[in-house]
Amino acid sequence: MPKITFIGAGSVVFAKNLIGDILQFPELADSTICLMDIDSQRLKVAEVMAKKMVACLNGNARIEATLDQRKAIQGADYVICTIQVGGYKPGTVIDFEIPKKYGVRQTIADTLGVGGVFRALRTIPVINSIARNIADVGNPGCLLLNYTNPMAMNCWAVAREVGIPHVGLCHSVQGTSQQLASFLNLPYKDITYKVAGINHMAFFMEFKYKGQDAYPLLFKLLDNPDFNQEKVRFEMMRRLGYFVTESSEHQSEYSPYFIHHGKKLIERFDIPLDEYIRRCESIIGTWEKAEADLLGGEGKISISPQSHEYGSFIIHSKETNTPRVIYGNVPNTNLITNLPVGSCVEVPCLVDAMGVQPTVFGSLPPQLAAMCQTNINVQSLTVEAALTKKREHIYHAVMLDPHTSSVLTLDKIWEMCDELISAHQKHGLLSSFHPTIKNTGRTVPASGIILASLHSTSAIRQGDTGKKEMLLKVENESSAAFSGTLNFKTQPGVKATESSLNFKVAAGKTFQKKMAFNLIAPLEQESVITITCPNNGVFCRKGFLSPRSVYDFSKQPASFELKLGGIPAVIGEYSILGSSLTFDFSVFDSDITPVKIAPWTGSCVELFFDNKEKSNVIQLFCVPDPKGKMPHVLKRDLSRIESAKIRQSSIAGGYRMQVQLPLSVVSDRKENSILFNSIFNLTALGDAHSGGRVELNVRQGLDENSRHYSELIWKD
Repeated sequence: MPKITFIGAGSVVFAKNLIGDILQFPELADSTICLMDIDSQRLKVAEVMAKKMVACLNGNARIEATLDQRKAIQGADYVICTIQVGGYKPGTVIDFEIPKKYGVRQTIADTLGVGGVFRALRTIPVINSIARNIADVGNPGCLLLNYTNPMAMNCWAVAREVGIPHVGLCHSVQGTSQQLASFLNLPYKDITYKVAGINHMAFFMEFKYKGQDAYPLLFKLLDNPDFNQEKVRFEMMRRLGYFVTESSEHQSEYSPYFIHHGKKLIERFDIPLDEYIRRCESIIGTWEKAEADLLGGEGKISISPQSHEYGSFIIHSKETNTPRVIYGNVPNTNLITNLPVGSCVEVPCLVDAMGVQPTVFGSLPPQLAAMCQTNINVQSLTVEAALTKKREHIYHAVMLDPHTSSVLTLDKIWEMCDELISAHQKHGLLSSFHPTIKNTGRTVPASGIILASLHSTSAIRQGDTGKKEMLLKVENESSAAFSGTLNFKTQPGVKATESSLNFKVAAGKTFQKKMAFNLIAPLEQESVITITCPNNGVFCRKGFLSPRSVYDFSKQPASFELKLGGIPAVIGEYSILGSSLTFDFSVFDSDITPVKIAPWTGSCVELFFDNKEKSNVIQLFCVPDPKGKMPHVLKRDLSRIESAKIRQSSIAGGYRMQVQLPLSVVSDRKENSILFNSIFNLTALGDAHSGGRVELNVRQGLDENSRHYSELIWKD
């Protein structure tokens, strides 16, 4: 007789039903039932309960109980998994409460959504450990019957990492078929159906009464004002054409169409937010009474008739070679041809002495395959995160969740995931994951990132000589301390006071040091400083000594030309006229859109001025008019500068702006110079380009004080 092991036997109500189902088959009455749980008290209750059931049924089954998972699995023919990793507290509470802080409301949170993702992350390592024990010490061909959610993710992970015989079992297909029959007042014995899809999002492709299509009767219910059952599922049937297998509370959180649209819609569709929390608390609140019922008084215990759960039927069919059809969650080996191979699908399966044999369904209607794919995206990335320990895939899974992505921005998704990971790890529910590059969805390389770079700390003018300082930074984003040597190579005219430097930087820290470089010849153009490191794993970025451009208006106007994507974008000229600065811009932007609130989002010219090394930046906007009649110059607060004079005219492919700006608007006149930059915002460039931004002073290596400014010089 077979050995049937229950992992998670502390789920005693569910275990009671399954044990009762098994022992009511005469052919299985002599089985060995081995119970295993991590909760010794719950396990004791389950053991006493099971022994009373055997006595009540006058069977010869042998009941064993152990806290040792491997011992429980040793010699097993069937392993039934009913675990809940993390339990109600802290696991489920974390899954609900942290997302709620961010505005993500859930109903059940055990299959998809952010709750389903984190339930899977803490469950997959445990269920894969069970699967490996089955492979190691279970009887040959031992079959894993998994009842633990999230079903598809757990089964997908088992198939991918361990590959033992397994099937995921749910009662939504048989339960929903009974519901639909009752909605239509049809005898269930005369109902036949065909279902396919993924767990909790499989669809009734056929629903027949005595061989006739009963779907027209279901669609008539949509127009019945007195019918108010399963509102979300019937709404989805209205839109997709087929009825889905899992409850309305589940369906409302698998898509973006319901919860986040507000209270009125939630009330219209009777969506019970935080439903699983209420169910858990109700079960906990009645546990003492349930325990008394499970143990039975005076040796008596009630045993219900066989349920519709597939577990006992699979074991009976395999042991007795009795053919049956069940709906199982299995790897997609082209069973559903328009869903990804390797994903976990729910299809009809033949069960006999050969085991669970999935049948080929073919293609789902395209709209149903697309709905399933939105959930499969999340499933696949969650499994990837669990198996590879790559933290970024946690973010990716949640950002692709249909419900969460309808509520949160990407930065909030990242923030919420970080908080959830931290909370899980605090309670020992998640191990460590490979770190990501800060605020990104990319894993730090295995060796970590060691980045050495030089940064300007003071402005340099054309023709400067003498000592200049730069800041050396060595950033260590690896998980271990790092030491090494950096070598510096300069170009002619520049000499480093230190040609090499030894450094040591702790894990997660940054080493900083000011480095001196002597300009032994006037610096007229950008000079490159090359950094090298003989140590492997150090990324060295060049440093640049970059002089500011100096435009002397007292001699002649300063001209420039800028390109966008290799195409001429702006031709301009700066000059001085008396006590005013003058700007003449020809901007090749064929789309001038009026923008009242934020001019920088449309076509405009941004001007930046600074008297004292960026201590008081003045930002102005030269905004063209679509009709060419009323261009204007605005301050940062969007008030007009009435003293500015501005003219606009049309040119081929764009517009020309001539601006006369009093020096008093931008300069304190203490010196005959000012720092200056301009950015040109283009909404279109000809017919083949979609616009962009071009900046006057963008040159390789410019950063810190010297990055954004040229210097304008004039004489009074």
